[in-house]
Amino acid sequence: MQHFYKQIYTVWCAIVFICLFLLLYPFFLIIIVNKSWHKHCYYLNKLWANVALFLVGIKTQVEGIHNINRNEQYVYCANHFSLLDIVSFGFAPHSVVYVGKSALAKIPLFGYMFRKLHVTVNRASPTNSYKALHLALEKMGEERSLVMFPEGGILSKRIPEMSRFKDGAFRAAITKQIPLVPVSLPDNWIILPDRKIPLITRRKMRMIYHEPIPTIGLNMEDVPSLKEQVYDKIASELGTLQEDEYK
Repeated sequence: MQHFYKQIYTVWCAIVFICLFLLLYPFFLIIIVNKSWHKHCYYLNKLWANVALFLVGIKTQVEGIHNINRNEQYVYCANHFSLLDIVSFGFAPHSVVYVGKSALAKIPLFGYMFRKLHVTVNRASPTNSYKALHLALEKMGEERSLVMFPEGGILSKRIPEMSRFKDGAFRAAITKQIPLVPVSLPDNWIILPDRKIPLITRRKMRMIYHEPIPTIGLNMEDVPSLKEQVYDKIASELGTLQEDEYK
């Protein structure tokens, strides 16, 4: 009976997210027209995330927001175990640029919107990864922050243990000389697991902003120590979860 309930609930969640996106899509298209308007996608993302999660009964709990200055730029680094991680940043305190896998660009309608407003990357190609990082820095300008999942995709085979971090997010922060913000997403992989046919579990979605790590004066030789700091900070929240919660 519980399995049947999850199936019905999953269908309802899909209907809500898709219908809301279609309602907002014309407004995304208007914003795409002018690059100076791209920062305003923040309001559409926020509306989409808030209304959708409200309608499907998933409560949200954002912690550590006092650590963030809304007038500063950051590179947000979060663990990545679920597609819901992208939705989570609809609760970011300001406009962000996402760097996501190239497969996102193939999703009808959403893919066009995503690659125009954000950045897609083929992580199997070092050349493409290099170009994507520079495009992300360009799209950030002086007003938008950057969201990167430093694992480079949903790669972990031992959730909630993270995969090794790649360098991109840390190179971006050092290049711009802006702080890195570790972000822990402890529950998304339980709510929406990364499975071929996932079933959604209704559960509170927590998003934890940790204290920013400054990069002023650092250079590329500092990337390994930055990766370690960010990894340890995020893992400190994920380590409280038990594998059986995923079943």
